[in-house]
Formats: sequence, C-alpha cells, structure tokens
Amino acid sequence: MQVNLRRGSKVVGAFAIVGFAVPLLLLAFYSIANKMGSYPSTMPLVYLCPSSIAAIGLDNASAMMGIFGSLLISISNAVLYAIPGIAVGIVVSLGRSD
Repeated sequence: MQVNLRRGSKVVGAFAIVGFAVPLLLLAFYSIANKMGSYPSTMPLVYLCPSSIAAIGLDNASAMMGIFGSLLISISNAVLYAIPGIAVGIVVSLGRSD
C-alpha cells in the first residue's frame, strides 16, 4: 500500500480554504441582505461558522478592528474545517495511487 501525501495535503488545504471563505461569504450575504431591508436567519452562520459568535464584540469596533476581527474569525474557522480535512486526507492518501 502506497501513501500519497500530496493528495492528502491537497484535501486538507481545500477544506481549510473553504473554512476561510465561508465566514467572509456569509458576512457579505448578511451585509447585502441588511442593506436591502431583509433580515435572514443567522442559524446558518452559527452552524457553518461557530467562531462567529466572537463577532458580537465587534459591534462598536472601528473599521480596522472589524476587518482584523473578521480575519481572526476566518482563520479560526479554517482551522476548524481543516480538522475533518485531515481525517479525509488520511483516507484519501491511503487509497489507490494513480
């Protein structure tokens, strides 16, 4: 059985990229919806990005601190998504080599 670490690391990287992008995309969605007068449920945000609860403290922050806080939330979410990515990457790397 041959282990393909490159394929496994690509899987972990893909999970981490998705985890980094999800909070930013949801933030953009909620910002646009708020400007249009619609107020969608925040349940998807809580389930897809549990670290977004930390954004409650960013309500009265400056723009620069808001951007920095969003970056930290995205990084922590990327780590959370990379953890199952490691498990999937191990399974993928143990599979057949091409």
